[in-house]
Amino acid sequence: MSKHKYHKSTLSRVRVAREITKQHYEAGNNSRCYKAVWRHYVYPALGCCYRTYLNYLGIPVNSDKATKQPSLFDFIEEDPKE
Repeated sequence: MSKHKYHKSTLSRVRVAREITKQHYEAGNNSRCYKAVWRHYVYPALGCCYRTYLNYLGIPVNSDKATKQPSLFDFIEEDPKE
């Protein structure tokens, strides 16, 4: 589990890059490899270099609820007398 925190804008760019990759990447097809997807779709949309694009694919994107730390008040039980 990564303890590194990313900015919201970076996570939104990661989501966009992953969505584009999901639509256009095809394993085993050199005309639809990561480099081709970056060159034709990601670079015009996001303007990031290829190395940054590969880093984006490696960043874990979780929902906000999963990464939110529990509060002290989440563990307080209701009054046991009731």
